[in-house]
Amino acid sequence: MHEVRLSDGTITLSPLRPDDVEAHLAGEDELLVRWLNGGPGTREGVEAYFRHCREQWDTGGPLRAFGIRVGSGEVLAGKSTCGSRRTAWPPAR
Repeated sequence: MHEVRLSDGTITLSPLRPDDVEAHLAGEDELLVRWLNGGPGTREGVEAYFRHCREQWDTGGPLRAFGIRVGSGEVLAGKSTCGSRRTAWPPAR
């Protein structure tokens, strides 16, 4: 897979990477855990999800997950991610 990178010079979007795990976990707070995650994240769970995201990119799967990065080092901004999932329309019955 070629590396996808979208940037306006301030914020950069690029696929999640294994070295993003620490920043992702550090970005959890009480409200995020309560309303979005359903429980605290674990290193193993985040690593597995990031591998899944990479496999989706590599195989042309429907999921496109991006890390939201800031600064000249393009460091993951905490638990900041965005993504899309392509599906057929209308849905198969």
